[in-house]
Amino acid sequence: MNGCEQKENEVILAMYDVRAVANFVLDVAETDGRNVSNLHINKIVYFLHADFLVAFSRPLVTAKIEAWTHGPVFRELYREFREFGNAPIVGRARYLDPETGRKQNAEWRFTFDEEKFLRELARKYISMTPGALVAQSHVEGGPWDQTWNHETKTNASMKISDEAIRSWYERTVKH
Repeated sequence: MNGCEQKENEVILAMYDVRAVANFVLDVAETDGRNVSNLHINKIVYFLHADFLVAFSRPLVTAKIEAWTHGPVFRELYREFREFGNAPIVGRARYLDPETGRKQNAEWRFTFDEEKFLRELARKYISMTPGALVAQSHVEGGPWDQTWNHETKTNASMKISDEAIRSWYERTVKH
């Protein structure tokens, strides 16, 4: 399910495909005449996810967030945009449509309130350098730091949990 579907008088809220959220960010960046790299898009979507978790009390994306050397990464986005390296992304994230067998752009469909919230924040994060976002994601005691510098001997998946993100950003982010 992508977006918000309505059944009679009931509204069912859903998490979104990380590729659709990335395409939203790329659309905002294009409108504003800004460039976004692979590193940049991963950090922007991570911070949008964190802010969304706090503001809407539910996750923005369904994808797993992993702690990598340069901060939080969505493996799907890394793979989708790795061909661009550090250069600006000039395409859109795609998925394989199981009905047609063809690749299609992942489309975003947010509610009005979600889009308004995300657009404002996306502009803020797009205007920041990737290095500034990496530094912000590496803050001591934050979710990435807790996962990357864990106390146990192994953490094979290096998954950054929504619980760790919510706990940290509820204390540090003010909307």
